[in-house]
Amino acid sequence: MFAGHRVATLSLCAVFACSSPPTRPTPGKPTPEGDVDPDGPHRDAIAAQVKPYLDGETLSGVVIGIYEAGKIEIYGFGSGPGGKPPTGRTLFDIGAMTKVYTGLVLADAVQRREVELDAPIADLLPPGITVPTRDKIAITAKHLALHSSGLPRMPRSLLARKAPPDPYASYDEDALFQDLITTELDAAPGTRIVYSEFGTGLLGFALGRKVGGGFAKALEARVLVPLGLRDTFFTPPVGAGARRIIGTDDDLEPVSRWTWGALAGAGGMISTARDQLRLLDVELDAAAGSKGTLRQPMRLTQEAQLERGGDNEGLGWMIDGAGRYWHDGSTGGFRGYLGFDPKTKRGVVVLASTSTSLVDSLGRAMFDVLDNSAKPPVAAPTAAQLATYAGKYDFAGTTLAVVAAGKRLYLEGPGEPRHRMAPSGERTFWIEALQSLARFELDGDKVKAIVFKVGGNQIVAPRVE
Repeated sequence: MFAGHRVATLSLCAVFACSSPPTRPTPGKPTPEGDVDPDGPHRDAIAAQVKPYLDGETLSGVVIGIYEAGKIEIYGFGSGPGGKPPTGRTLFDIGAMTKVYTGLVLADAVQRREVELDAPIADLLPPGITVPTRDKIAITAKHLALHSSGLPRMPRSLLARKAPPDPYASYDEDALFQDLITTELDAAPGTRIVYSEFGTGLLGFALGRKVGGGFAKALEARVLVPLGLRDTFFTPPVGAGARRIIGTDDDLEPVSRWTWGALAGAGGMISTARDQLRLLDVELDAAAGSKGTLRQPMRLTQEAQLERGGDNEGLGWMIDGAGRYWHDGSTGGFRGYLGFDPKTKRGVVVLASTSTSLVDSLGRAMFDVLDNSAKPPVAAPTAAQLATYAGKYDFAGTTLAVVAAGKRLYLEGPGEPRHRMAPSGERTFWIEALQSLARFELDGDKVKAIVFKVGGNQIVAPRVE
C-alpha cells in the first residue's frame, strides 16, 4: 500500500532531526443516477484492494472509477452522505488535482495566442504589481506550471500563521499582491523544481484576469462547459450540498474545508468521480489525435516539458517513466488521485474523504487491477498485533511512545500531540503529519526497534520498554 511521498516539515521533525455541452456521449453504459456499478467485472478485485484501508480504519469513504477503452466502472466504499457509501455523483474536494485544469486553461490561452508560455507573468497582472525576479530572470507562465518559478511552497504571510484549520482563509488578491512584493525567490526561475501552491495559484489568478471574470469563470467558460463537466466547480450550486461528503483527517475526525481564495487555481475545485472519468475519456481521445473540442490544448498539456529521460512534467500533469500521466491532490479532509495511460487507453480516479497520502498507492494499484497483475494486498494488522508494538523507543536520545487504541496506533513525542500511524502493511505504518514511514523490526517474536524513514534519512529507534 505504501509508496514514496513528498516530505513535509512539521514540529516533530525537530525530534526526527529532519537531519499537491459534451462533444460526444459519456463513455460506457450509464448507471442509475450516475451512481455506482453494482456488478461490474472488476468489483471483487477492487474491493479486495480497498478492504485493508477500511479494516485498518485508514479511510472514511472512497470512490474508485476505472476506465478502459471507453468503458467505465464506479465503486463506492465506506461512509458518505447519509451514512451510505459514496457514489459517482458524490462531491469531493479534489485539492491539487485542480492543477490539471489550471494547466488546461493555460494551454487553451496559449493556443488562442492570448498568453505566451515564456512571457513574464507580470504582463498578466495589474500595472505596478511587482513580481520577484532573481539573477535578472523573470517568472513566466511556464515556470509557474512546472513549479520552477523559485517561489516558496506557500506565500510567506500564510506560513507565518500558526496551523489554522483553513490555512488559506481570507487570502484575497490584496494579500497575494503584498506577498509578491515582499517575497524573495528561493532560486532563479527555471533552475530548480520545487512544488509550489503559491506558484500555481498565481498562475490561475493571472489567467483569470487575462481571460476575464476571474479564474472560476474562466475555467467554467473555457473547460467545464465545453466538456460537459456539470458537477465540477469551486462553489457548489444550491441543492448540491446533500451530495457533498464530509472530509476527515488521518484519524478519521471531521476537519474544516480549505477555501483557497486568490490561490484557487492551485487546489480549490470540487468534483465527482463521474466528471473526472469524463475528463480522462477526453484526455485519452486527445492523446489518440482527435480534433474535437479542447483536444489540441490537451495535447499541449501532455507534452513533456523537461529535457530529461524518466519522470517528467507536462503543463499540469506529472508523467512517470512509463509514460503514464497522473496527479494527486490533497486538501482539508480529502485526498485524490487521477491518472491515465495513452498506450493502454486506461484511466483511474480515486477520491477519498480522508487526507492521507496512502490514497496514491491505492490509485496506482488500480492500474494493476486493470492489467490483471494486482498483488493480493497485505491485510491490516489486528488489534492484538498492534498491541505488541506499544511501548517506548529511544530515538537518538529522545523517548518516543507508541500507543495502541483498538485498531489504531499512535506515536507520541515530548510536548507533541500524538500522530496517527496508519497501517501500510503488517509491520509498516505511514505517519502523515511527518511524511515518514515507520517499520517495526522483530527479534524472534518480540519487537526490538522501529526504523523510521524521513526523506532520505533512516533512523533506528530501539525499544526500551
